[in-house]
Amino acid sequence: MESPNKKSPSVWFNELRGLLTLIFQKVSKLVDRVLFDKKGSVIISLVLSIMICVVINYEDISLKLFNDTRTTVDLRNVTVEVLADTDQYDVAGVPSTVDVSLTGDATSIQVFRSKGSVQVVADLKKYSEGENIINLKVKNLPEKIEAVVDPATIDVTLSKKITKTFTIQPELLVGTNQKVSDFETPILDTMTVKITASQNQLNSIRIVKALIDCTGQIQDFEANAALAAYDAKGNRVNVTLSPETVHASVKLAKNTSLDKEDSE
Repeated sequence: MESPNKKSPSVWFNELRGLLTLIFQKVSKLVDRVLFDKKGSVIISLVLSIMICVVINYEDISLKLFNDTRTTVDLRNVTVEVLADTDQYDVAGVPSTVDVSLTGDATSIQVFRSKGSVQVVADLKKYSEGENIINLKVKNLPEKIEAVVDPATIDVTLSKKITKTFTIQPELLVGTNQKVSDFETPILDTMTVKITASQNQLNSIRIVKALIDCTGQIQDFEANAALAAYDAKGNRVNVTLSPETVHASVKLAKNTSLDKEDSE
């Protein structure tokens, strides 16, 4: 005799079928509500769009996330920009170029270089007269990129500029078949020039010349002559001259071969 509480297999089956039918009905109503609801359809469309985009661009996305490794690019002869009050100070010790190594992801380095040539800066604005140790830095370097400058530091000397007056000596630059003796001593509209430079540079100056080009001249002429300062070895000294040029009047020497050619 069976227990009154014990259910037969057929009863269990019917109850399970009823439960599954109820669950299916609930899920069906939920799906219908989502599909036919305006907000729900928008959400589903957005999710599907994202999934399609990820599938199509999976290779590019994985490359960006996992394969964009760090790299190093070496640059040679990078120009050094000097930031200083060059009207007040003479600057010595800054190299014209240095070497730079950039380390970071390849994309960031490529974007940085595409914006223009890489430039190193020697900022001397906060330094005073005398010898100073300066750190060289890459200009406008992004945070994602590391830079190593070689040399990283330099010894720079800032010298106060002063002004001194020098006498000008005219010098005739003659061409083929010409001699300096073919011309009389030039007359300059001024015989002195003010030169601004460091004390050491001023001390090195031995002569200031007015360079007068006589090439091809066969008669009296006038010209603007450029001024240049030279040391004892004949090397040009890079200084500030005021004025930079003078006006010269040049006459042919009497009874010269040029004078005879002109008279003929």
